[in-house]
Amino acid sequence: MGNDVYLFSILHLGPNPHMGHLAWADAFVITADSVSMLSEACSTGKPVYVIGAELCTWKFADFQKRLMDQGVARPFTGKENVTDSWSYPPLNDTADAASQVIRALAQRGWTIHT
Repeated sequence: MGNDVYLFSILHLGPNPHMGHLAWADAFVITADSVSMLSEACSTGKPVYVIGAELCTWKFADFQKRLMDQGVARPFTGKENVTDSWSYPPLNDTADAASQVIRALAQRGWTIHT
């Protein structure tokens, strides 16, 4: 990991580089209020740090606690060395959700062709 840090702001004009960030970043520090951004980062298997979780509503706090309990994300306190590498099996919630939907429809007699 290098020492280069890049910050993307919503105020940035031009195309959103988020998908490129997911591919090229070595680690992520993500604000706690974005479930979608946290989910996408956790699908990479790369270190994910959550900042601001203590300020979130119960819904966001519960989501982050689940990620941390699974070892997928860690709290960002400002004291950790984000260049330390750690990993986990990447989350693939979309495939899991699709499997559950297919199972539920099959239980109701639907024929699903995949």
